[in-house]
Amino acid sequence: MEGSQLLIPAVLGAGAVATGLARRHQAHRLATLLDARSTSVAELRDLQAAVAEQMGAGSFRERVKLQGSIACNEPLTAPWSGEPCVAFTNTTTALMEVREERTSTDSAGNSTTEVSWERREEMLQQLERRCPFELQQGGQNLLVDPEGAELELETVFNQVDPPTTANTGLYRQLGTRRVESLLRAGGPVLVVAECSDASGSLQLQAPEGTGLFVVRRGSEDDFSRTIRRWRRVWMASTWGLSVAAAVTLVLALR
Repeated sequence: MEGSQLLIPAVLGAGAVATGLARRHQAHRLATLLDARSTSVAELRDLQAAVAEQMGAGSFRERVKLQGSIACNEPLTAPWSGEPCVAFTNTTTALMEVREERTSTDSAGNSTTEVSWERREEMLQQLERRCPFELQQGGQNLLVDPEGAELELETVFNQVDPPTTANTGLYRQLGTRRVESLLRAGGPVLVVAECSDASGSLQLQAPEGTGLFVVRRGSEDDFSRTIRRWRRVWMASTWGLSVAAAVTLVLALR
């Protein structure tokens, strides 16, 4: 039996493992979300004051989730859209067609070369910026340090500029795409994070070790439904790829 006969079941099996790990990751995200305690800014401030009085400042730490609105006195300005934001990502990609040559040989030994143009996008530059902001809730604010957070960004700028270089026999430039995504400096958000005063002041931040640190629009129910949907998708993919791998392996061994 040739090794090439086992290639397809091996690829399908590797895909099943990959999708299984993705499903497990989503299950862990859901468990972490459900485990975080729903709270408010006022309650966190009261708890931190009580812990500081009994154990000293810098001792408070808890995994929490809470809704509020973004407040930022000195927001960033997104370079291309000019919009105020607390985070943005700019990407520049080259749009091009690359010349591909494929040579095939028939049973008589005659070679034929086919020429085609394959469209590709090549990353040229990426720029990311974030700034601290506050979560505003019920007349009280709580600092958010966004470093390490999974942010839900909104695409606000998507433009293709004309080519800047001449075409050659190997490639043809179609243009340069510029895309800007950001988190606006305002509006309601859900924050899942660790609340701690270890830095000297109470803030929401990335947890020590593993755990969720998410800033996104929508409610906890919306976030939970999204995670559950992806978990179902990866589970179905795992089962489908596993069955396909088993079937192709049986056929290869006959």
